[in-house]
Amino acid sequence: MIGFAGHQGKEYLPLLRETADVAGGVDPDPAAPALAAAWGFPHYRTLGEALEKADFDAALVTVPHSEHFPVCTKLLAHGIHVIKEKPFAVTEQEARQLVHLAQRADRSVFTLLQRNFNPVFRFARENLARIGEPYWFSYDYHFNLARPTAGWRASREQAMGGVLLDMGYHLMDVLSGMFPEPARVHSAFVHHYQEMRDRRLEDLVSLMCSYPSTGLVGSLRISRHHYEKTEHLCVLGTEGALNVAPGSAVLHSVGGPPLERRTWEGPKTDPVRSMITHHLGHLDDRAYRQDHFRRQLAVVRTIDRIYRDRSRERNELADRCA
Repeated sequence: MIGFAGHQGKEYLPLLRETADVAGGVDPDPAAPALAAAWGFPHYRTLGEALEKADFDAALVTVPHSEHFPVCTKLLAHGIHVIKEKPFAVTEQEARQLVHLAQRADRSVFTLLQRNFNPVFRFARENLARIGEPYWFSYDYHFNLARPTAGWRASREQAMGGVLLDMGYHLMDVLSGMFPEPARVHSAFVHHYQEMRDRRLEDLVSLMCSYPSTGLVGSLRISRHHYEKTEHLCVLGTEGALNVAPGSAVLHSVGGPPLERRTWEGPKTDPVRSMITHHLGHLDDRAYRQDHFRRQLAVVRTIDRIYRDRSRERNELADRCA
């Protein structure tokens, strides 16, 4: 486990140990040695030390965004499978290089995206065809944090993006499992706190996606400082609609009457357990690996394009002001 002393590492560890033996953990945090001792596995301060001393087949990686690419490239160079937190990569160039390295090493790089293993979102994917031709979607995802973003996500050098790269990656992945890659995306970045504006880390992003080949259009709104924590996806089609939230998905006929409903009130750990077990069971499945690469490349490409467009617009504005 790379980065096991953080919040995400602590969440994954008990579930990982149900399926795999933990050969060791890498984390420079001062609290890491005591945590590793309590959990009963060796602690290594650096990945290089772990690669030299430990014997392991796969690594679960939960580190700040800036560390994803260097950690993954080093693991792949040593023939280690990678299961990692999102994003798959920060830029399209890094994503393509990661895929190349994984294919050359014949190893997998799987991204941890829990909604793919949530029964409600699975119901939505499986029943999308029943609403006819989709022509509109709206997807809202908000936290209700009362204070500015803290920790490494408040650092431009470590986070490398705001809510779009962090929270938005999950939404883009859900949509990529339902629709093709959007041809055009218009974006608006908004800042709740001045320090986040200064660091160019958006607190809120609003996107308008268009798919001219199918006539589909959709909007996304993602933020950290909403008045309530919420997630809601609605897809309108020519023969009905899908209404999806984390605990419930409803298939509607034209005009609104519900046709079928799927609810799920299980613990949050259930989809996480399924996700980790599934990825561990498919490390050597080349077909599954290629499907995963194609989907993650599309997600990274879309997000990278949005950030590059924003950067170009910012530079053009600076030139006009100069």
